Order: sequence, then C-alpha cells, then structure tokens
Amino acid sequence: MIIFDIMKKVAIILLASVALLCSSCTAYRYTARQVDVEKHDIVASPTIVDVAVDYTKRISETSHRCKSVAEALQEAKYKAITNNDIDIIVDMIYKTEKRGGKYRVTITGFAGYYKNSRSLYEDIRRLGGIRKEDVEKYLILHNPEVLEYMYQKDDIVKIYHNENKPSENSR
Repeated sequence: MIIFDIMKKVAIILLASVALLCSSCTAYRYTARQVDVEKHDIVASPTIVDVAVDYTKRISETSHRCKSVAEALQEAKYKAITNNDIDIIVDMIYKTEKRGGKYRVTITGFAGYYKNSRSLYEDIRRLGGIRKEDVEKYLILHNPEVLEYMYQKDDIVKIYHNENKPSENSR
C-alpha cells in the first residue's frame, strides 16, 4: 500500500512536470522596417516610392496578449504585412484591449504596395524643369488646405493670375 501511494505521487509529479513543460510560454518580438547605418563613411540616399492603395482589400489583424500596447501594436502590424503579402498598411486604425495586465491590439486598414522606387536625387533632377509656382498651383488645386497652411506659416505663395502672368519669354 505504501509503494502504491509512492508510485501514485511520483506519477502525479511526473504528469505535472510534463504538463508544465508542454505549456511553457513562447515569446516573440516583432519589429517594423527601419534602416540603421552603422558606419559613418556610408551615405544612404533617401528613397522615394509611390504607394498604390487597393481599397478593395481591407486588412485586419489581431495580436496575441502582450506585455505592452507598443509590443501588441508591432505584432499586429507585422502580422498584417506578412499574412497579407503587402508592403504597407494604409489609413490604419487600431483598437486596444486590456485584460489581466496583458494587451491585445486589432488593426484595420487597406493594402498598400510600393511602386516606382527612385532616389530623392533622381526625383529632384526630374523636377528641375518645373517652376516653383507651377508646383504651388498644383498643390493648391489638389489640396486646398495647403493654401491655408502656407498662410499660417507666413510662406509666400506666388500664384499668377491672368493680369500678372509672366510672359512666355520669362520662363
């Protein structure tokens, strides 16, 4: 009877140990894209890309329970990008839940894809033949709030009207 009790205790301890090993926690850490340049003699040229947005492809992902909101948000972003084979989440919103000291984040947005990558300097060369006034007109035409912003910042906006439009020779 004593041997049976000892075997029973050993079996319980053994089962508890196996259960503990099987339920051990797995920790993950998720990061976003970034560029770190270690050497000071390396110069990285800024890159410009266009973003093609697919408004028919809504993205939604939820993180696991994490120690912080920032960690949960990073995990949700990582899952959204990798699980949906996209480059960026456009117009992202998120919801945070806290339960038992742990956080879960659900993000929602649209699929974005990088297109037409080029260096900043290549873009500047392309703009070389365009007048500043034409760029200002374009910005104001497509984004009227730019005009209000420029006035708030005391920037001078030169918009040519018909009466003081520069002649063709002055261009």
